[in-house]
Amino acid sequence: MNRPSARTRLTTALVLLLSLLASPPASAADPSTTLARIQARGSVVCGMQADNPPFSLPDSQGRWQGLDVDSCRALAAATLGDPAKATIRAVTGLTRFPALQSGEIDVLLGSTTWLTTRETALGLVFAGANYFSGQGFLVRRSLGVNRIAELDGASICVPPGSSTEVILQDWFRRHGGTFRPVVIDDPNQIQSAFLSNRCDAFTRDMTGLSGFRMRQPDPDEFLVLPEIITMEPLGAFIRKGDDGWLDIVRWTLLVPVVAEQLEIGAADADRPSAVPDVRRLLGLEGGIGASMGLDARWAANILRAVGNYGEMWQRHVAPTGLPRGLNRLWSQGGLMYAPPLR
Repeated sequence: MNRPSARTRLTTALVLLLSLLASPPASAADPSTTLARIQARGSVVCGMQADNPPFSLPDSQGRWQGLDVDSCRALAAATLGDPAKATIRAVTGLTRFPALQSGEIDVLLGSTTWLTTRETALGLVFAGANYFSGQGFLVRRSLGVNRIAELDGASICVPPGSSTEVILQDWFRRHGGTFRPVVIDDPNQIQSAFLSNRCDAFTRDMTGLSGFRMRQPDPDEFLVLPEIITMEPLGAFIRKGDDGWLDIVRWTLLVPVVAEQLEIGAADADRPSAVPDVRRLLGLEGGIGASMGLDARWAANILRAVGNYGEMWQRHVAPTGLPRGLNRLWSQGGLMYAPPLR
């Protein structure tokens, strides 16, 4: 057997090293294919639930409102310079993942929880959280129930194919109880089933329950039970394999948090500033937008469109009466934190 000489092996190694040094990583050289499609189409398509206040809900004139809607409008502002170029596509618990996997939507919002198997088995990646919640229960006061344990044997409305159903099964199994699931996919039908007494309790994230309760003619007829049985990071999912789009979605979600940390809001998007961190955020220096294939003012466009996270909260969540809780900034005891934008 002829073995290569030491000189040949050294030459080969040097050629390989030089080729590696000369070639940038693929993720740094390749533009986002999703962004290219969005720019060619002229709109960002976001999937979310059709009746899910304070996250997403069409108003009486068909205009979508809510925290997730603002996140989609922020993406349109970042990528296309215009928040009005956000297209909302209604999805359900059963249709949301196929819609994302097939490319029907560019990003999935809609109060979707970050779970292991949604990344490892579905070919998706969680881009970031825009809300921290937990699963709770809503009952009629006339049922006489004040704690979850008192729902042993009760009928509970749940959507199929959701983490809600699995969590519910785990909780009752762990506590030695039972329940009768009433499985309905359409969120509107679930709510109608609960209101028509087809189920004793309605379970989902606490914010959604509170929003639903507040929309009833007599909210005091209903009670949100005090316990929260999970920790639910809710936010945006995208398809795996497009790191450039992941960067854009992740940092678009973080920009309102960065702005609140810097104590600036929508009214400051076009004001001059001498503060280096603010100047980078507003695209006055730093070149961050260009590193993602975006306009220099991409983050200023987001701020102008939706404001900082506190402004988004006041617009959509505060009217439900829910305390900000875990969604306060980290400096105020919450979980909302953004790394440096530089």
